[in-house]
Amino acid sequence: MDDAGAKQYWTSWEERAAGTPPTDEFPGPVEGAVGQFSRRGFFAAAGLGVASALSSCARAPADKAVPLLDQPETIVPGQAAWYASTCGGCSAGCGILAKCRDGRPIKLEGNPDHPVSRGGLCAVGQAAVLDLYDSSRIPGPLLNGKPASWPDVDRFVTTQLAAIRKDAGAVRFLSGTLASPTVRAVLQRFLAPFRSAKHVTYDALSSSAILDAHETTHGLRRLPRYRFERAAVIVGFDADFLGTWISPPEFTAGYRAGRRLDATPPRFSLHVQFESRLSLTGSKADRRLRVGPHEHGLLLSHLAVRLARRAQTPFRAPGAEEPSIPAAVLDDLADRLWAARGRSLVVCGVQDVATQTLVNFINDVLGNYGATLDLRRPSWQRQGSDRDLEGLLDELAAGRVAALFLTGVNPVCELPAGREIAAAIERVPLVVSFAERLDETAALARAVCPDHHFLESWSDA
Repeated sequence: MDDAGAKQYWTSWEERAAGTPPTDEFPGPVEGAVGQFSRRGFFAAAGLGVASALSSCARAPADKAVPLLDQPETIVPGQAAWYASTCGGCSAGCGILAKCRDGRPIKLEGNPDHPVSRGGLCAVGQAAVLDLYDSSRIPGPLLNGKPASWPDVDRFVTTQLAAIRKDAGAVRFLSGTLASPTVRAVLQRFLAPFRSAKHVTYDALSSSAILDAHETTHGLRRLPRYRFERAAVIVGFDADFLGTWISPPEFTAGYRAGRRLDATPPRFSLHVQFESRLSLTGSKADRRLRVGPHEHGLLLSHLAVRLARRAQTPFRAPGAEEPSIPAAVLDDLADRLWAARGRSLVVCGVQDVATQTLVNFINDVLGNYGATLDLRRPSWQRQGSDRDLEGLLDELAAGRVAALFLTGVNPVCELPAGREIAAAIERVPLVVSFAERLDETAALARAVCPDHHFLESWSDA
């Protein structure tokens, strides 16, 4: 707008009422102008555009609230009720309280009476209720990529399995860690009639090295239950146990119980954290030491040598290589751990069997097994086996699998070399997926039988 047009504006209501134009207070370009429009003209044009866009939108569909024909005694319209359940966001099995309004879960909170999580609930558990209302969920079964009825899918799968059973074909069931003992029992009954059948478990965030190391050192492939509340000295090696490692709500409750000055007597554990990046656990540590990912095994070796010398236990030295951490720091840490024998805990999140074996040796020298580590009542989380998974991938690549069932996993997306895995799965005669959504692996299945969400089905953990 030029200067002549700008002079048509009045600076006050009085001047407009008097009908006299104001003095030339906008010499040259108009202050606040955008391009060739003033600020006032720009907002007027923008408002007109928004109004035009809204007027052209289609009318929103009308949603009608239909009352229940048979009113349940336990439901009051508009009034929320709380139900105790178990979280299915991961294999930790934390206790939850589900807030339900008119029969629909709308909020999840931790159950303070649950013996494992003790009222805690991680971000994954808090967001699990959103999956229930996800519009991308498959509403019904699919057969060869097209909607089908449940009887048609059952007939197709049973016919294929009958032929596979007659030919003694290999049947493989691939799943994540199953927290339900009932589901595991039903799965074994399903696989029993086949002469060559196997259940393979893997976790996208694997802890297989911990289980394999305990199978080597203790003869039991188990994941110990870590008792942080009993530890006076805690040393972590790349294990974000307060944020993402294995069971954060359980570990947070134990960690907090061991660091209470208002307890009787007061207690406050010492926490030393070795890690390459800042994690939630590292930010809470009393002393955080930054080391490279390749140094964890070397540091554990030098720490094991110092503890073995104090315990007068033979241990082979790691060699002449020195870690980046000063020797005085390791000596002080070894002294503190040795002084807290039976009341210390060393944890490691490195996915390497040799490194986890060193951790087992250190905890055994310190007498932590049976005190801060419990193998008699182990944790049933993250039971996946990387060795079994590798064997299954070899079988798929060789074309030795006749039927593959998948639940709770997406190997094409979660594992390396996903393109090669997808090509191998496409060659399997029968692929059945129980995925709730059509993910990368479910899209390759002959039959997709969507499972229920854990908030809309009965199960156990």
